[in-house]
Amino acid sequence: MDLVIVSGLSGSGKSIALETLEDCGYYCIDNFPIAVFAAFVRGAMQESPQAYRKVAISIDARSRCNSLQQFPSTLELAAQLGINCQVLFLRARMESLLRRFSETRRKHPLTDNHHSLTEAIERENQLLIPIASRADLVIDTSHTNIHQLRELIRERVGAQREYRMS
Repeated sequence: MDLVIVSGLSGSGKSIALETLEDCGYYCIDNFPIAVFAAFVRGAMQESPQAYRKVAISIDARSRCNSLQQFPSTLELAAQLGINCQVLFLRARMESLLRRFSETRRKHPLTDNHHSLTEAIERENQLLIPIASRADLVIDTSHTNIHQLRELIRERVGAQREYRMS
C-alpha cells in the first residue's frame, strides 16, 4: 500500500491536495481520525489490497488534540506493516490565511466566541507540530493558486493521472 498523509493549516490547500490525489487514482478520506488508523490499514490490506493500493488520508486540527500526539506512533505502525508512507504538510503565511478566510467567509475549525481567527491559526500551528515535524514534504502555498498547487502535488508526490480527458 502506498499511503499519503495530507496535513496542514486550515486554508492552506488540504482539500485541493486531496482532490488532486483522488483524481490521480488514490482512495481518499478527509478528516481521518488517527485512533482508527490501525484498524483501517489492517482491514484494507486484508479486504482488498488492490482496491487500497493507493490511499491518501487527511489528518488535521479537527482531530482531538490528544490523538495528534499519537502521530509518531502511527507512522511507526505504518512502517512495521510495510506501508510506503509519505507525509505531505501544507502551510501558508498568516496574512495569506487571513485573506483566504476573509474571501471565502468560512469559519476556521478552532475559532469560537473566545478565540479570534489569528489565535485559532496560531493554536492550530502548535497542535500540528507532531505532524509537521515528521513531514517528508512541506509546501508553502502562500503564493500559489489552485492550479499551481495541483501541479506541485502531482510533481512532488509522484502522482500521475490514471485517466485523461477524452
